Amino acid sequence: MSKRFLDHAFILAMAVVPFAPSLKPAPVVAAEQTPAVREIEIVVEGGYKPARITVTEGEPVRLKFIRKEWNGCTREVLIPAIALRRELPPNKPVFIDWPALAPGDYEFRCGMNMIRGIITVVPR
Repeated sequence: MSKRFLDHAFILAMAVVPFAPSLKPAPVVAAEQTPAVREIEIVVEGGYKPARITVTEGEPVRLKFIRKEWNGCTREVLIPAIALRRELPPNKPVFIDWPALAPGDYEFRCGMNMIRGIITVVPR
């Protein structure tokens, strides 16, 4: 390369440097805190344990049903308010993510409508 080319390249580089972005670290922005999902275990054995659950409006909740019996009545769970019907195989957890619902009482029950539980959503 010629000396003249190198001189022009150096001059061009020096002209660009003042316009280069500063090398200061970016400001730290606090990450938005998403609340952790609250997991509630419901054991199905002669009934639901617990049979009454209280959650706060908008709280992220995951229900974990574990059926510890072979009774045909409890082979499924129904939650009419959200049009949900799930099979509950014995000794295998079944997870249901609870949607954000308005405050009130929401029933969950077995397929034969003999065993019932209530989820109460309270206002914030």
